[in-house]
Amino acid sequence: MHDNHPAPNDPFYVGYLPVPPRHLRFVRRLVWLLLIWIIALGVLIAARMRPAGDAIWHTAAERTWTGTIALEPYPMLIPDDGSDPLLIVEMAKHGAHPRVAPLNNHSAEIRGYLLERDGRRIIELAPDDTALTGRGPVPRVPPEPGPPAIPATLTGEIVDGKCYLGAMKPGDGITHKSCATLCVRGGLPPMLVSVENGRPVFRLLLVDGSTTLAEPVLALIAEQVRVEGELTEINGLPVIRTNAADITAR
Repeated sequence: MHDNHPAPNDPFYVGYLPVPPRHLRFVRRLVWLLLIWIIALGVLIAARMRPAGDAIWHTAAERTWTGTIALEPYPMLIPDDGSDPLLIVEMAKHGAHPRVAPLNNHSAEIRGYLLERDGRRIIELAPDDTALTGRGPVPRVPPEPGPPAIPATLTGEIVDGKCYLGAMKPGDGITHKSCATLCVRGGLPPMLVSVENGRPVFRLLLVDGSTTLAEPVLALIAEQVRVEGELTEINGLPVIRTNAADITAR
């Protein structure tokens, strides 16, 4: 009778029989080559990724600040110690306008969490009702005049300030578009980030006098845009004023 089983070195493979040695050696080499290729590809991708930035979100360190509340051009605390103003936002994707508005031009104490990047800071209010406490009205004082407005044309990206200053890493770029759009639509501060002298410079974006963006401008968030407007400061906060018609995709 003839033996129908293949010889031990026969390369023909049958699933219910032992793997031929030649096939086994090939598979082992292939697995090692694939592993080395995957590691090398990961290293290459990581090396080519842009830095996420030095933004910090101090979620584990609740702090208290005192100062004067101002609503324009965006809810902020002007600290009693004379330091730069701190924008005020709520947790998640919400602006703090409803909670802050009754204390406009009032001295107040605020509890919350700090987000910061390159010296620009935001307070995320703690969720409890006592996180914002008024200490009485102060004389209505116009915003401190900044330097004269300078006409300017900038190129850059529209971002939401909370994510960019620390809530997300990175908080910009096309992969962040849907998140940034929801954040700005929810009342978080829009900013224009432009690269100047090799470093990102970010300014609060005022469009038609407001930080509430119309749908055509919302559609340009996280895209590279060209903005014609005026550079100025309000209470020490860098601002670019423009109109919706003067923001165009690059």
